[in-house]
Amino acid sequence: MSPDAGFESDVRALDGLSVFVAYNANVDAIVRVDDELASSLERPAAPGVEPPPSRLDSTRDLAAGITHAMAAGRGDEAAMTDAFAGRIESKLEPDSRRMGGQTGIMTDLAATLGASPVAYTYLLSDRQRSLFRRPEAVRYPRVEDGRVRFVPLADAPTAERTKTNWVFEFTVGDELFGVRATENGRFIAASRPPEFDLRAGDLDAHADQVGEVVDGALLAGYHNLVPEHHDYARAHRHARDVVRRLRSGGDLHVHVEYAVTHDDDLRASIYERILPEANVVGTDTRELALLHDDADLDVTGAEPTEETPFEASEIVTHYRMLSALRDALGVDCIRVHAMQYHLAVMDSYLPPEAVRRGLAFAAVNAATKAARGDVAAPEDLATGATYEPSAKGREAIELLADHVGATTDDGALRTPTVVACPNRVVDDPARTVGIGDVVSASSFLLELAVADDIGPGS
Repeated sequence: MSPDAGFESDVRALDGLSVFVAYNANVDAIVRVDDELASSLERPAAPGVEPPPSRLDSTRDLAAGITHAMAAGRGDEAAMTDAFAGRIESKLEPDSRRMGGQTGIMTDLAATLGASPVAYTYLLSDRQRSLFRRPEAVRYPRVEDGRVRFVPLADAPTAERTKTNWVFEFTVGDELFGVRATENGRFIAASRPPEFDLRAGDLDAHADQVGEVVDGALLAGYHNLVPEHHDYARAHRHARDVVRRLRSGGDLHVHVEYAVTHDDDLRASIYERILPEANVVGTDTRELALLHDDADLDVTGAEPTEETPFEASEIVTHYRMLSALRDALGVDCIRVHAMQYHLAVMDSYLPPEAVRRGLAFAAVNAATKAARGDVAAPEDLATGATYEPSAKGREAIELLADHVGATTDDGALRTPTVVACPNRVVDDPARTVGIGDVVSASSFLLELAVADDIGPGS
């Protein structure tokens, strides 16, 4: 098979697939970490060592967050206070503005690949709407006389305010206040407007009508709460009830995309009230470690870290962490996208071959996003397909196969309870933010699209 034949058939499988996507979309203001940025920030007391506060309120806090992420060699995110979010708008000029937020990125990708997303987000400004690559393919759920109508995105209500997240991107060797980046990554200073409360007005009471007509749901943004605006338990109980109502309309698969927050109470509320409602939970390695710690699980011994060179044996630890979390949460599937591989642990979920195809498709999408900066058209995936599956990922998957008493096929592992595929690694990515969202969305969409054709025994 030619390198592109697989992704071309996968894209055809997505044609017309309907998926509901909510809640968080924003505009990403992208800033490169360089000397010009340094001149706009106040030096922190201990660059690279001092972690950012849970709420950023000054350029010193911001510099602490960026340098801490650079030293750790991984992406991170912290919320800004409303006051600082206003000040930074007048202080910094971004290099570019792009579609942002998990829901924004996942909706845009779904539409670009030929699926038919139904998207809800709050604060949908004209600027935000203008960033969708195929707005004509996106529908918005509007309630009229107790019935949900799916109208063109152009007919969705808009807000005057644009939610903006500031994304500070760095590559290996970049330096800020004497701290040198050890890996490619980014630090996100996220806005948390008071308007956001995980409520969608009249749509909440009629979510079952959405569930009746879509093939799946990609939900995210549950971390976009702050204590001065929200009662976490109340907001997440309401959101949980909406998910249950959404699923009551039919046999609907729900994917919840997790996200880092440094607010312990917020993470605990998401863990207790939201994650158990999912069929699938998507994480990266940092998020998996936080979930593992928050669940007070002691199954790993020495946890893997992104601060040291990759070791193939880390996959066994990730497998154990995922297995313990899946049992604790009671979900059908939980997965992690690591640099060298994608790994899913499941029980009574979709056919393993559908999951394998989804993870392999995600690797092509991730490489395309990293190499080009965006997936702007299905044809762009030819770029990702030119990158070979990671040799380190294959080595790790072989170790996991030995651990579970199985064998690999062309570098992938597929059993009824664990599926793993090597990633396609781009050493010098054009952009890092949003790659995890692209992985989760593309894998979930494809596995939904092909599951019925594959059958339960495969």
